[in-house]
Amino acid sequence: MLDRAIAISDILRTASRAMPQRTAIVDEAGSLSYFEFDADVDRFSRALSKNGIGARDRVAYLLWNQRELLISYFAIVRLGALTVSLNFRLTPEELSYQLVAAECKAIIVDKDLAELASKAISISKLSMLQIVAGADAQPRQLAFADALRGAAEDVVNVPPVSADDDSGIWFTSGTTGRPKGAVVKHRSAVAAATLCAIQFDFPDEVRALAVAPLFHRAAVENIALPVIMRGGTNFLFKKLNPAQTLQYLEKYRINAAFIVPTMAWQLLQEPSAEGKSLPHLTHWLSASAPLPPVLAERIQQQFKLPKGVTNAYGITEMLLVTACSPAMLTKKPGTAGLPAPNTQIIIHDEVRGILPNGEIGEILVSGPTAFSHYLNNEQATREAIVNLNGTAWYRSGDLGFIDADGYLEIKDRKKDMIISGGENVYCAEVELALIQHPLVYEVAVVGVPDEKWGEIVVAAIVKATDALVDLDEIAKSCSSLASYKRPREVICLETLPRNTFGKVRKDLVRAMVRERLELSRRTLRAS
Repeated sequence: MLDRAIAISDILRTASRAMPQRTAIVDEAGSLSYFEFDADVDRFSRALSKNGIGARDRVAYLLWNQRELLISYFAIVRLGALTVSLNFRLTPEELSYQLVAAECKAIIVDKDLAELASKAISISKLSMLQIVAGADAQPRQLAFADALRGAAEDVVNVPPVSADDDSGIWFTSGTTGRPKGAVVKHRSAVAAATLCAIQFDFPDEVRALAVAPLFHRAAVENIALPVIMRGGTNFLFKKLNPAQTLQYLEKYRINAAFIVPTMAWQLLQEPSAEGKSLPHLTHWLSASAPLPPVLAERIQQQFKLPKGVTNAYGITEMLLVTACSPAMLTKKPGTAGLPAPNTQIIIHDEVRGILPNGEIGEILVSGPTAFSHYLNNEQATREAIVNLNGTAWYRSGDLGFIDADGYLEIKDRKKDMIISGGENVYCAEVELALIQHPLVYEVAVVGVPDEKWGEIVVAAIVKATDALVDLDEIAKSCSSLASYKRPREVICLETLPRNTFGKVRKDLVRAMVRERLELSRRTLRAS
């Protein structure tokens, strides 16, 4: 399967020739047919080429969910250059680090993000071509609209792009430390799109709303790219808020949307969600963070989805790893599902090796969607990829087990597991117990150093109400868990700190918890 993988750009070219008049993109600017989309990619790649961009060069883009992002993505890879997708939520210093690490020769930026980009470029001290979308060009800039003028002729003197060429550098949305640049090949991206089209069974002419930001690899290569494979329509809107998301899901009869748990909670709390059903939304896809059974149930009850929620587990370096259909999710609440097509999973222990079903260890993944290596970081690459019996496996850093039916259940991040009194405590298990409490909106469990126990379990919650909450009563709601797993302390936070893709920053939670507990102890000593 996928032995004769094509390059990314061939996906769009094939769709354009087969279905030229179908609508490829709908956004604030209107719509683009597949023929128009492909022609714009040709024009833009020609403009990049004329401005000195060629094979293996790195081109960054800092854009909202808008047509210019998908045009840029395809135009860059059509030249054999590498995409560097930048996160508009980052600071200038963080963006500068990524621009320098990737040695970018050009950047494509929306006019509303131009100031942010300028600050990042100034810090980086790089000299690069700047292309601005939505505005006239300033000195030493090129307007995106100007680059699309003229005939859509093929780019000249561009060598053929191979499936084994590098296609992009995707910086990880890690929860600690500097992000690593995962270098991906065309073969990997095409495999990811193909497997998702199969796994999610996207219908012909699928209509997908881009809810998650397209600066993430999963949103592009697990969703937008397979939608194009199927000749469907990608609906792209800048700065979506929960009210707009609900409006567009209904207005455009959207049948596929990637909605992370954080956004799902926000949609449920949105006042306009009251009494709203979404009978067209056959593919509600959840990933990036654990999907509590209570959340899946509330989504179904609120929006009356025709098929329910599909839960998935993925990683930037591998993209889709497992998926669980709505029907199976009701039988196995919280499960991450079965491996994606052509994907293998094993549970591994560094001492005991491959573990049997039912035993907890690190999740290792192998398949055609794997990244190539980390940019300029051989040590991180060696640490992340292990060779077992002639097969390369990616070490996910997640702990889990495979049940008797072959379904994966994720227990925790390896680095977040708590050892209290010599016993392993998996944060996700405690969080699952606490989130069932009606007064708990969100929760993060962390370990805090303790002289007697080594670590103790502490829960940081966000209340679901403005009323006073009995924290001791909330801690007692974990009575179904063994005593060593129950929180010794519960503290309230206004919000949980998260990274740009909705994952809780446990390192920051841990620091906030320790500061709060120390303040409480000082207050007690003073009294």
